[in-house]
Parts: sequence; C-alpha cells; structure tokens
Amino acid sequence: MSVPARAAVDRSGPPAPRPAEPYSFPEFSRRVLPGGLQVLPVPVAGSSVVSLELIFPAGAWYDLPGATGLASLVSGLLDEGTEKHSALEIASAVERLGGRLESGADWDVGSASVRLLGEYLEEGVDLLAEVSLSPTFPEEEVERARRNRLTDLMRRRDRPAVLAGDHFSQLVYDGTPYGRPLVGVPEDVREMDRHSAVGFFGRHYRPARALLIGVGELDPDHLTAIAATAFGAAEGGEAEPDPEIVPPPQGGVRVRVVDRPGAAQTELRIGHAGVPRTHPDWTALSVLNTLLGGKFTSRINLNLRERHGFTYGASSRFSPRLGPGPFAVNAAVANPHAGAAAREVLGELERLRESRVEPEELRETKSYVLGVFPYTLQTVDGILYHLETLAVYGLPDDYYAPERYVERLDGVDRDELLRVARAHLHPEQVAIVAVGPAAELVPQFEGVGDLDVVKP
Repeated sequence: MSVPARAAVDRSGPPAPRPAEPYSFPEFSRRVLPGGLQVLPVPVAGSSVVSLELIFPAGAWYDLPGATGLASLVSGLLDEGTEKHSALEIASAVERLGGRLESGADWDVGSASVRLLGEYLEEGVDLLAEVSLSPTFPEEEVERARRNRLTDLMRRRDRPAVLAGDHFSQLVYDGTPYGRPLVGVPEDVREMDRHSAVGFFGRHYRPARALLIGVGELDPDHLTAIAATAFGAAEGGEAEPDPEIVPPPQGGVRVRVVDRPGAAQTELRIGHAGVPRTHPDWTALSVLNTLLGGKFTSRINLNLRERHGFTYGASSRFSPRLGPGPFAVNAAVANPHAGAAAREVLGELERLRESRVEPEELRETKSYVLGVFPYTLQTVDGILYHLETLAVYGLPDDYYAPERYVERLDGVDRDELLRVARAHLHPEQVAIVAVGPAAELVPQFEGVGDLDVVKP
C-alpha cells in the first residue's frame, strides 16, 4: 500500500495568518429604574448560567490621603453581614443555590457579582440588592479584614513582581492616588475601623449611580422587573466628583534599584504615565502596544527572549483606567543582563518613534488583534467584562459591533502608529525599577539616569 507524499512545509518563518473568524456581539438595551439604577440585560441563548454584576463608582482612586486601601477593604466587606443575615447565613444561601458571590474593587469601580443557574435569577438579584443596600460592617468582621490586610501587606515585601509594581507606581504617580498600592499601605490600614468603612460606603455606594449587568439565559423584561422589586426606588445623593490624577513631571530617566541580595533574577519595570481609557487614541495605542509587547512575536519579546536570551518572556501594556493609567514594560531577566535589557527596551521605544512600521508587520498585528477578540466572547463572563468596559468608560453601545470594531482597526495605518508613538511613548522620560541584588545592578545602571537604591 503506497503512502501519499506529504507536502513540503516551509519552516523558515511563521505560518501566514488565517482570515479572522466572523463574530457577533450580543444585542442589549439599557433600562433605568425609578430610583436611577441602570439595568443592562443581555440575553445569551443556550447558556444555563447567568452572571450578574452590580457596579458602583467606588474604586480605589477615591481613596483619600491617609486612607489608601479603604475602597478595596470596604468592597470586600459587603457580604460579611447585612441587616437581615450574618456572613455565615449569606454564604450558606449562596452554597444552597450552587452559585458564587464575590465583591471587590479595582481603581475605577467597586462591585458585587453573583454567578448561578438561570432558574435562580431572582435569588441572585435579591442577594446583590441585600449586600449593596444594607451591609452592616460588623465590628469583628472589619477588624478581621483589617488584620488580614496587614498580613498580606507584609507578604508583598517577599514578592519581587509586586515590589517592582509598587515602586514603579510610586515613581510615576507620587502624590496621587495611583502612587500607592490599591490595597493600601500599612500605616493607613492600621487606622481603618468600622467608622471609616461606613463613611466610605455612604459616600460611594448609591443605587442611583449604579449599574446592574445581567448576561445569560434571561428575559430582559423579567430581569428589569426583578431589579425594580429588589431595589425599589432606592435613591442616592449627589455624585462625588471624580479625582483629578495629575502625574508629577518625570524630569528625565529615573532608575530605582530595590535591593534583594541573593535574588536569582531581576524584576524590571520600565515606563511612564499613559492615557485614560477614554482617550481617542486608545485603539491605535492598542495596536501599537500589541506590536511592541502585547503578543509572543512582539518586538520586545523577540528582542529580549529570542535574540538575546535575557528572559523567558517580556511584555508591555497600557493599563485601562478612568485616569491616566500606566504604560509599562514588564520582564524578569537574568541579573547580569538587567542593564542591557533596559537599554534594549528603550531602544525599541525609540525605534517606534523614529520610523514607520513595515506594512507586513502592521498587517500581521491587526490580523492578530482581530483574530483574538472573538475568543473573549465565548463565555458569559467574557461578555460581561466587555459590557462593564462599555459602562465604566462611557463607550458607545455599538463599540464592539463587528462593523465598528473592524472600522476602528482599519483606520490605524502606518502614519497613525507613528503619530501616537511620538505622542504617547517617552523613552527620555521613563521610570525604571529593578528589583534584585543591588551589588550587581547598580554598576549596570550607572549613566542611564538619576539612580537611587532602596530596601524592600
């Protein structure tokens, strides 16, 4: 029996990208209850699970000086006791439903979410209403959360990646809420108590300023009716003004070495303040960042990993926030090559500012961005994430519609990439943080910029 010959495989380069798979974004509508609460129901046929999320303008950028970490502490306490039920009773109710109840905060919002079978939709909405309208912040639960937070903050000092991020934020955003960790600092957390938790909750958790998103096998009218019953005509006072985040002038290249004698490798962070998620250049910056450090074949990863062998992987990111979130390059590199790796990164930033990218590189990058996006819509939680993005940043309802999404990507050409690179990448004004053995690192960074050495 003869075996057919196999076609020759060209291994001299990566395979050509396939055409992007077509996708559709679920249709949805916005409803507003009498008290002001917005409801955003998104029916997804064939999904037995429903994800619900209640979002409040209660993120960590509202933390006041001397109270950093309060937003995240308060959000984590929402399900630790209400006017009707204790923390244990709430946990038991969630377990009986076979669901999952979570609460937390990021820089922009505080939220409570529940994921459960669609047949328990009403119970899920009732749970969210209870923990968001009537938490009691029991004294013992606040104290337990405070002590746990202090323990976690001590552990952060032993995590090089966390240390690098904290020191990078301090250099870039000193004097602003973004300059401290989202979870706070020990001296602030030690002063927190029930009174401060209740005060933050009262100022920021107002139903009139909240949004309820529901994704899954649901009827929009049914969800809206359930929410109207659960939340009633609960109203809120005047909105708290959004903080103004103004990063201090960088004043050139600043290098900070965080000394960890005996460390096997160095954690690097290189970057500066970026732009808010609402900035009109965001789509072009997303393409630029994908090309620079947002995929395995990005310039930075190919440089540091493939060409020089400095690291197992390097990446970059513009962090989406309501304020000017950070642009940062992240890598863990071999100690002897930390300085060289930093110089290579700065060189890559300069390259993007000096000349247009080649047409083939841009085409491949845009194909990657367009090809990856549909995979983020395969679960109800993935859809919910994108809806939260729409809501938090005030994006148009058709922002993720295929025709609009493709239209925005098509508008990013070589000239546009060069423009945004020159406008938003500043290699001459970066903060560089290197967490590792100072004895090895300091000589490598001498002459790179203003250098200081600190302990963890």
